[in-house]
Amino acid sequence: MTQDSSIPTPRDHLGFEVGADRKLADWPEIVDYFEMLAKSSDRVQLSELGKSTEGAPLIMATISAPETIASLDRYRDIQAKLADPRTIADGDEAESLIAEGKTVVLVTCSIHATEVGATQMSMLVGHRLATSDDETVREILDNVIFLLVPCLNPDGLTMVKDWYDSTLGTYYEGANPPFLYNTYTGHDNNRDWFMFTQAETRLAVEHCHNAWHPQIVFDMHQTRQDGMRLILPPFIDPIDPNVHPILQANIAMMGSAMAAELTGQGKAGVGINVTYDIYSPSRAYQHYHGGVRILSEAASVRLATPVDFDVSELTVARGADPFQRVWNHPMPWQGGRWSLRDIVDYDDAAVMACLSNAARYRDRWLRGFHAIGADAVAEQRGPAAYLVPQSQRDPVTAAEMLEILDFAAVELEEATEDFVADGVTYPAGTRLVRLAQPYGAFARTMLGNDPYPELRHYEGGPPVQPYDNTAHSLPLQMGVDVVEVQEPLDAETKPLAAPFRPKGRVTKGGKGKAAAYVLGCESNAAYKAVFRLLADKVPVSRATETLDANGMRVAPGAFVIKGGGKRDALVAKIAKAESVTVASVGAAPKGPLSKLTTPRVGLYKSHVATAEEGWARFVFDDYGLPYETLLDADVRQGDLRDRFDVILLPHQKPEEIHDGHSAQDYPHALSGGLGEGGAKALRAFVEDGGTLIAWDGAAQYAMRHLDLRVQDALDGMPDSEFYARGSLLRVLMDTRHPIAYGMPERSVVLFSGQNAPAFDVSAGDAVGVYPPHDPLLSGWLTGPEKLFGKAALASVPVGAGRVVLMGFRVHFRAQARGTYKLLFNAILQAAASP
Repeated sequence: MTQDSSIPTPRDHLGFEVGADRKLADWPEIVDYFEMLAKSSDRVQLSELGKSTEGAPLIMATISAPETIASLDRYRDIQAKLADPRTIADGDEAESLIAEGKTVVLVTCSIHATEVGATQMSMLVGHRLATSDDETVREILDNVIFLLVPCLNPDGLTMVKDWYDSTLGTYYEGANPPFLYNTYTGHDNNRDWFMFTQAETRLAVEHCHNAWHPQIVFDMHQTRQDGMRLILPPFIDPIDPNVHPILQANIAMMGSAMAAELTGQGKAGVGINVTYDIYSPSRAYQHYHGGVRILSEAASVRLATPVDFDVSELTVARGADPFQRVWNHPMPWQGGRWSLRDIVDYDDAAVMACLSNAARYRDRWLRGFHAIGADAVAEQRGPAAYLVPQSQRDPVTAAEMLEILDFAAVELEEATEDFVADGVTYPAGTRLVRLAQPYGAFARTMLGNDPYPELRHYEGGPPVQPYDNTAHSLPLQMGVDVVEVQEPLDAETKPLAAPFRPKGRVTKGGKGKAAAYVLGCESNAAYKAVFRLLADKVPVSRATETLDANGMRVAPGAFVIKGGGKRDALVAKIAKAESVTVASVGAAPKGPLSKLTTPRVGLYKSHVATAEEGWARFVFDDYGLPYETLLDADVRQGDLRDRFDVILLPHQKPEEIHDGHSAQDYPHALSGGLGEGGAKALRAFVEDGGTLIAWDGAAQYAMRHLDLRVQDALDGMPDSEFYARGSLLRVLMDTRHPIAYGMPERSVVLFSGQNAPAFDVSAGDAVGVYPPHDPLLSGWLTGPEKLFGKAALASVPVGAGRVVLMGFRVHFRAQARGTYKLLFNAILQAAASP
């Protein structure tokens, strides 16, 4: 093997070997190294995709033969044509493009920032491909365009390195950080791949996936310390039925080939076909865009501190048995020392095996890619299309759904004339999503509602636990009306392009000059507008029953905004910005109104970090709702009512909230949880007139530690009698109650099913209840009768205040937008006065 010795190695650059014990390269060092590679080698081109949430550069190195690097625009054009066969004249042109094209492989490293190995490894593989002339490298360079994202979460890497360095030499060296290793999402940042809410997700999708249409995406992770050493595909069942059969076969082929290569190199403990399924689209964007997603999960260490295991100390979990020598795990690891360098070596070998396969079978990868596109545009399976009527209860959220589809490169249309679909006439202006298009699989998965296969370990036995949610329908989660059309459409249309949101405006809703304005509460955007108005000190009230405003009917929950002076221009400005319609009236409504003020919100943040808390911050920041973070010590301090109107406890296991981290694993300041002192302070807060809002596991905490007259109807229920996992369920709302203002009577909630509660309420209001028949709309639910008539949402009086309990994930991953209003209503009610 020959190698260009003029280009510094990662060791030369860092001053230590990649993967050395207790050493982590930080993000600026890694960026500097790739900048140096790009300047030193004509095989490497470096691009900054944009800035992360915290402003760090998100980079991608494109690596290939020099002549390929010089013609990247041509190869990007080839990829685009093969992805959409409608742009190809005939079979001869297709064959020519396949013969000329390269396999495009995207490798993304360490989206979960505590899984540090892949990001550290990226410098090694980058250096090898930039400098080596051995036969394997030459084959890769000649046949592959390698897109390498050294870290999909640079902010998290910085957080983790700073934390890790602070632990060195302590008894808690290498402990996981006591905070989310991403600004908002923590571990959930790889569940954002169909909502596209985070900056890093959007940059990767726009500049890597959509720009390059890779045939192969290799997403590198780490898993628990005490299991198999590396897990690769094939994935276990179930597989989303909208993943093309060619992709399913290629995933199995690639994963098996990689595992065989590593096992052949003597790397023990490599397993396939365990633990991970590919049913949820939240982690698998490319499966709906013509390419495979290969997942690797290497055994972890204590960040960069090695661990030692006797083989007897290994454990079995989720079907991954590190002891058994079987077809999918042929060479078990025998225990011993496991280090960051071991992770780096396994990851390095896995990347090279992936690239070698992509190079050797270039023709197969491109030919299959083209065939998938051809099948997509010729799709004849029903349904033929989905319709999105313009008339929506929440038109802004409906527009957000269209924005999601558009960002995912789904083609959208708008009817220019009335048309008939499945025997029903629809008006011009109706939006259409035909499924016979290149990325119809994404639209089918996100707009449809395929039944989840109920898998059990044996007939009548316990369920095979899904790896993630079993339901993901955007219309159900977001509260958008969508019509499924079975027969092929014959409609005059035009392409629908952004902006999709309605034009915000002020209309005349009553007699006389504007003395006040009325804003309905059916749209989430109305709350964003109200939070802005309150921040600008504009008086806002809320109707508590049906009122008359100078000839205009005002529904319960509607917002009434005081007009006059500079407020008129501000109302018009905010209405336009938030795409809401505000009606001006000549006189304020007569009758009962509750006065709103900006609520003083405390958001509990445990040192046992939970993504639910981060997602709450994301939603509040997005909607302009101010809040203050409350740590354990802040709550235990007491005097909470003097500082807050409302305190939120996001979903978390009750024991994590109460007990926190063990003092054996973390220093005193980071251990202990709320404890009895915190529970006492929360109860005093509520008794003094405050509102406590808790959902899912945190609702169980509130029931246990605040002595509420509420019982969990599902407590102790075995899986054989009741089981759900991330399912969408029907709930009947009392829309006269202030917490349910603006909600449809027949609403949809995201029920996690992971010990989530349903309530028997002895004292208080059952605001939302499950119907007396099967509530399942999408996903998996065993034992639906256990929910019949039980409360999903309750408001429980305690002293002068109240506890609001939600048995569902009210803002889950910024997906469950249909229930945002419940959270906002409960918060606003806490600061409302007659």
